[in-house]
Amino acid sequence: MPRKLFAAISQIVLGALIAIAPQTFAHVCAVKDMPMACRYTARVALGLGVVIALLAIIGFFAPSRVRAGLDIANAVLGVLVVLVPTMLVGVCRGSMMHCHMVTRPTLIVIGILALLFAVVAIYLDSKPVKR
Repeated sequence: MPRKLFAAISQIVLGALIAIAPQTFAHVCAVKDMPMACRYTARVALGLGVVIALLAIIGFFAPSRVRAGLDIANAVLGVLVVLVPTMLVGVCRGSMMHCHMVTRPTLIVIGILALLFAVVAIYLDSKPVKR
């Protein structure tokens, strides 16, 4: 039970942070006439965060082997969260822009944490349970 709680709660919290951060405290640029790359980064992060949280909720009710597979998927999604603001979509080019100074590092740190917690959850879920 503690293994299941560790994997589910940590990934739900991190998924929610990934989804909420670019919309609230690590917001992106508010340009309405010409959307910039940071706006699309926020949308992709919202989708990735929701998927991470949903997989964690599903994993809460799944058996151990299925949970390990869901944790692998969450680890891959954690890597994608890091890649979106850095290589795949990016943020604004201006180094003094809020999305460059706050959103990008926030998503990188939360993505690395999601990856690390998913790897620990994979390890815990793949070990046989001692009875």
